[in-house]
Amino acid sequence: MLLIPLFMVPSMYVDYQNGNVDRILQTFKNIVVILACVSLVFWLLAMFGLNTNTTKLVSWGGVRSVYGYSFLHYISQGSVNFLGLPRVIRNTGIFVEAPMYSYVLCMAMLVSIFLEKRDIAFSWKTWILMITILTTTSSTGAIILAVTIFVRLTFFNKKTHFSIKILLVVLLIPVLLIIIANVISKKVDANWYSSSSVRYNDFMAGFLAWRLHPWLGNGFGNYSVLVSNMDYRRLINNFNTGFSTGFMEMLAYGGIPAGMYYISPVAILLFKNRKLFVFSAIVFLLFVFTLVNDVYINYIFISYFWTIIIDKNERDRL
Repeated sequence: MLLIPLFMVPSMYVDYQNGNVDRILQTFKNIVVILACVSLVFWLLAMFGLNTNTTKLVSWGGVRSVYGYSFLHYISQGSVNFLGLPRVIRNTGIFVEAPMYSYVLCMAMLVSIFLEKRDIAFSWKTWILMITILTTTSSTGAIILAVTIFVRLTFFNKKTHFSIKILLVVLLIPVLLIIIANVISKKVDANWYSSSSVRYNDFMAGFLAWRLHPWLGNGFGNYSVLVSNMDYRRLINNFNTGFSTGFMEMLAYGGIPAGMYYISPVAILLFKNRKLFVFSAIVFLLFVFTLVNDVYINYIFISYFWTIIIDKNERDRL
């Protein structure tokens, strides 16, 4: 963890100067679009009741079998009620959990929207990614989707007159808040073992662990310090000791320096490039609510933001 920024940012900077970074990120987006198209087809077949023909053992959250279609798509989390719709099968693609898939889709969607060279609000690839995010039924994904659409339509639409943008802000903010409130209300549950309560407890456990050694942290990989600050009921019979917030884990591991490495690009890009500021802010929001601090994609995008900051020629061209 400590060495990756030292090697990855310089490597990304060289690629950026050679004009290869955009190609790398666009290639990532295109691969995810292909995965999205495949998963949408099989998700629709599953919704229409087509029987699965593949079984695979996974060890995520305990050893269990997941069922899928020809090793191209898996139904690993069953169905849920989502946005008022009953028994919606969670589209998990080739992943073992919908939030994992949703995170990858969201990152590709952000690339498609904020790094698109053409002056177009939403390309067909963006629409594919947005629809697929909804089929994962991920609450975080749905909120990120709503926020991204709102920001893109109101603040980064060159063809829209300023007065129209103001009107859109006034009209769309209530809609955005209603969508977010609706998604959150469906997830909030007072029971201590519910998803919302466990996630809240993760934030508290991370904060308490960070407070022990705020400046240098408790050491990278020291997961026991997080577990020791969790609700004791989660520890009985190893009920649920998983963690759900990447930022709080990094803060507990590496203290303020580790936290600043992830949050500083957002603050600095505010004064350098407005579009990339919003991009980095949404990526950071995903980082806060998803455990992705060990995920390679996360390192790529953080390195990209630091590269933009280091480059003296990069300026806001909006």
